[in-house]
Amino acid sequence: MPSDDTQPSDSGSATASTNGKKADIRWDTLQDRLRSSVVSISICHTFHFDHEEAYRSNATGFVVDAEQGIILSNRHVMATGPSFHKATFFNDMELFLQPTYYDPIHDFAFFRYDPADLKNSFVPKEIKLAPEKARSGMEFRIVGNNSNEKMSVHQGELSQLDRNAPNY
Repeated sequence: MPSDDTQPSDSGSATASTNGKKADIRWDTLQDRLRSSVVSISICHTFHFDHEEAYRSNATGFVVDAEQGIILSNRHVMATGPSFHKATFFNDMELFLQPTYYDPIHDFAFFRYDPADLKNSFVPKEIKLAPEKARSGMEFRIVGNNSNEKMSVHQGELSQLDRNAPNY
């Protein structure tokens, strides 16, 4: 969960808590703030390996450490065999990713890019994670690249925090 206490409303705005005060934030403003943090990941699994088919796909990643170049995504985005991953930032800058870690039980993976490869003094903002703020029944909106669309927004409700890990 993002750490800025942002709560959506049906009006296309979010209510954020800052120093105990509530402020209205429009979704377009929030998207502008997140734009440099959300990347589209192109995936190419080069050949059939360890029960995974060769294929090309796209996914969403989130910059969680800009200084070290760490991107968080889902476990299924990373392959067990030979593959290529490329991040495309909102300004169409592309960088190859190095798979770093995937959790064998939970649905997340980390990729790394070299921040020195960023051009034109572009520095993405990082999204600070705050899992302690997640609670069952919480409404959320997630910004991502669903079906390779830039900055799509989907809403949902967090149904439970203790679900079983996916079976890969």
